[in-house]
Formats: sequence, structure tokens, C-alpha cells
Amino acid sequence: MNALERVKIRFGRAFDFLPSIYRLTNDERLTKHFLELTPGYRPVGELAEWVRTTKKKLPETILEKMSLYFDWKAPLGMRISPVMSEESFESVQALLQKIALVSPKDMIKDFLLIGLGPRSVGYDEGVVDKILDDQKEALVFLAEKAVLTPQQKAVMLDFISDPEKMKDDYLHLLQWYEEHVYSTSPYDEKKLKESQEYLQRNLSTHGNGYLLKLTDNLHYEELDEDRKILLVLSYFIENAQGGIFHPRSESDVFIVGFNFVSSVLERDSVSIASRRYGALSNPNRIRLLNALFGKRLTGYELSRSMKLSNAELTEAFSALVACGLVKTFRLNDRIIFTADRDEVIEMLTCVLDAPS
Repeated sequence: MNALERVKIRFGRAFDFLPSIYRLTNDERLTKHFLELTPGYRPVGELAEWVRTTKKKLPETILEKMSLYFDWKAPLGMRISPVMSEESFESVQALLQKIALVSPKDMIKDFLLIGLGPRSVGYDEGVVDKILDDQKEALVFLAEKAVLTPQQKAVMLDFISDPEKMKDDYLHLLQWYEEHVYSTSPYDEKKLKESQEYLQRNLSTHGNGYLLKLTDNLHYEELDEDRKILLVLSYFIENAQGGIFHPRSESDVFIVGFNFVSSVLERDSVSIASRRYGALSNPNRIRLLNALFGKRLTGYELSRSMKLSNAELTEAFSALVACGLVKTFRLNDRIIFTADRDEVIEMLTCVLDAPS
């Protein structure tokens, strides 16, 4: 199946609910990331003001819960997003009711995917039964298998020890946030509709090359199953994108900022080359690129071989993927990363060889 045939597009306040918490929790880092992606970027005024004033008003206990579930290093709360790929939600309450139906065990399964490396799409789910019944098994699993920081492993162990409490705390955060924050947050539906129209035109005009820019250079040629690509336009993520993958979801979900659909096209060859050289300014990124030349590795395999946590590896490879130096391929049971030395050298030198 052609990748373009897999695409579905959605937007709405229900779909932007979890991304809004992520934005509020990680605003400083996201703003820096927006600027890296688009030099000269300036945040939408009403969003910047909303973040500034809202964070001042939030109780310390809510801020702590937001950090626990939505910090960029391990955004566990975003792992529930695949429920959005199953149906359209007319309201945030309908989404919350759907999330409430997820069992504590399934939430643990969702959260554990983050601990198995960037873009993990599955694992032996029988292991969850073992670790829920035996704290020692859980400790061994997290110590030996999870590519998380020590603090994140401690959080996961706490969750595993009492899944019901974990779910209750998570739902309480979402319900409190909806009632006290999200119900009065800014949301420009007109801009989202314009972005949707622009996105549809660009897909028709520029085809798969444009789609790859929205989906982190993820190739679907080797995928046999009838999996969809769900592009969820976000007002709060604004000028970036990120993927969420889940073995039980019918779609791969990509949260795409409403401004990102146009900013990825507005680059000349010199700007593209500048971003590629900038991506190589980090030692971990050079190590990662070297590790991928001529190989096809999962995020978990990369994390283990490079001795990097999930967050550290994501930080390293995201820029390489965004500027095309690293390719990713979607298979039925995993996502793999690879790089071709000759292609990389050509991408880095072509602009230098071109006549001025």
C-alpha cells in the first residue's frame, strides 16, 4: 500500500487535550526546539501568554503530576494517545471516558513501551503478568531491560507496585486539568481548518516526499499490514511534530503542529545544508550516525549499544532524522533506523559543489 493511501487527518479540542498538557509541561524545551526547526520562529502570542499565566496559577501538586506523566524525557501520559486512532471524539469528556476504560494493567503495558527505546512498538506482553505479581521480577526487568534513567525506573517500579493508584492519579490529573485549565484555554479552530486545507494540498502536490517530513522520515514500503497514518493537527504543539506508536492501535499517530505543515516547505538548499551540519555538532549524534552506517537497528538496540537512556537517544537522533541523515522503516513488529554513508556524504557536500 502506498504511504499516502494510509493517511487520515484529524483535529479538534479532544485531540489536542493531551498535547496541551505536554506543551504546558515542556514549554521552554519546545520553544527552543521550534527555533531549531525554524530559525526566526516566534511563538503564537496567545499561546505564550497562556503558558506564562497558567503555570503561575497551577498548584504545586498538579505541576508535580504533570512532570511525572508528561515530562519530555519520559512522557508516559502521551502513551494513551493511541486511543485517539480508534474513533473520532466529539468532546474531551468522551476522550476521558475512553481513557477511563483502559485497565491499570494495560496502562502499565503502554507506559513500559517508553522504557524499551525510541519508537518501540511491541514486546512480550506476558512479561507484564510476571512483574505485576512479583516485585523482584519487576526490579530485575527494569534494571536489565529498560533504557530509562534511574529516576524514571524508580517511578515505573512505584507504578508497577500499585497500578490502581497509578491509574487513579493519572485520571485525577486529566479531570482536574480539563475542569480548571483546558476548558478556558485558547484554541483557534480557524487556523486549524486552514492548516488542514494546506496539508491536504501539499500532500496532493508534493506527495510522499512531503509526508516523510511530517512523519520523521518514516518509510512504510516494508510494512505488510493495513496500518494507517493518523496526522493529528495540533494548535499547542504549533511548530513541531512527534510520533506515537502502539502495537494494539490501528494507526501510527503523528501529532503535527498547525504551523509545521508549512514551515517544512520553506527551506532553500543552503538552509537545509546548515541544519544538517548543525545536527552533527553533537558528539552523541556523530556516534549514532557511525553506529547506523550499513546497519538496521531498533531504538532499543541503539540505546543498549550506546549506553544511552531513551531520552538521551531521542535527543541525539531526532535532529538527524528530521534533516534526513537517518532513515527509519516501519515493519510489522518494530521500527528500525539506518543510514547510508555514501548518501550522507552526498547530502553534506552537494550544496558545497553547487555553483553559487
